[in-house]
Amino acid sequence: MKIWKVLSPGVLAEEEKPESIQTPTQAKVKVTRLLLSPAEVRVFDGSAGVAYPVVPGRFAVGVVSETGEGCLSVEKNTRVYIRDVAPCGRCEQCVTGRPENCTHLVAAGEGRDGALRDFLVADESVLSPLPPSVPDDKALFIGIVSMCEAVVDGLNAAKGMHIAVFGADAVGTLLCQLLIYRQAVPILIDADEELLKRAQGCGVYYTVKADEGLEEHVARITGGRMAAGSVYTSYCPVPPETAFATTAAGGTVVYTGLGFPPVSVPMKAAQDKRLTLTTISNDYSNCAAAINLLVNNAVDPAPLIAAHRPAAEIADALAEGAKLRKEGGRVPCTVIDLL
Repeated sequence: MKIWKVLSPGVLAEEEKPESIQTPTQAKVKVTRLLLSPAEVRVFDGSAGVAYPVVPGRFAVGVVSETGEGCLSVEKNTRVYIRDVAPCGRCEQCVTGRPENCTHLVAAGEGRDGALRDFLVADESVLSPLPPSVPDDKALFIGIVSMCEAVVDGLNAAKGMHIAVFGADAVGTLLCQLLIYRQAVPILIDADEELLKRAQGCGVYYTVKADEGLEEHVARITGGRMAAGSVYTSYCPVPPETAFATTAAGGTVVYTGLGFPPVSVPMKAAQDKRLTLTTISNDYSNCAAAINLLVNNAVDPAPLIAAHRPAAEIADALAEGAKLRKEGGRVPCTVIDLL
């Protein structure tokens, strides 16, 4: 079986490695499509802080080609989403039989080898069967939608509530779609006008460019009240403390995203407004809810896909993404076809 492995920053190698089922509850999956997101590029260019060598590939779908005799939830030819996070197996929650509450979830392609390979062997617990109504391209975003659902829950977002969302990348745009589905009112903020325009095409009505008039724009949209909560997505080009200014006194500010660079914020500004600050990452228990949201067309990730590329262009796609990041650009989502 072919595996693509990052040996060190900027060095991608292909190797053949046989993999076979080792336990009764494992299944062998033919990986069919993988989402090449900014997370994979950060692993490739060395900015993700992972231990090398590592197989990248956080978000992937495939078809079960073989199962162990103990598998109950998947069978041969089942189309599955390969969960992007898995319980660590070592924390108190895991060792006491509550892996769904794991406090140290491990992300594929970072804390453990990912799905950039033609076949993968995994326990059936990390394979989520996909309904026919969720095509592969949409299924690739299940992990992100799951995280966005956790953010909405953390905000206690209610009908009519204004939520400022910083970052018009995949996370921010999908979060806005989900907030609209929950009948909240998102205000999407970014410095990139093209990304804001794309979000408008995804149904996000309020989009604001991050400039000197930001607070005034948010105040006008909210009738002077400011946002009840704000969400800052990782690697957004806007300073992270800007979320304090857009949030009403006593509100909540959430920091979320696929990994987070080292940041610092002036805490006094948050204290003066009595803000609640919290962080949210992937929610392992939300996978089924995310699939259901896609079934119900609550969100549409299709416009977020910039291109489809064959497996033969994986190295080129990673190198191009790394070059774009080095030049200060934003890496788009690309689907890699591994068939």
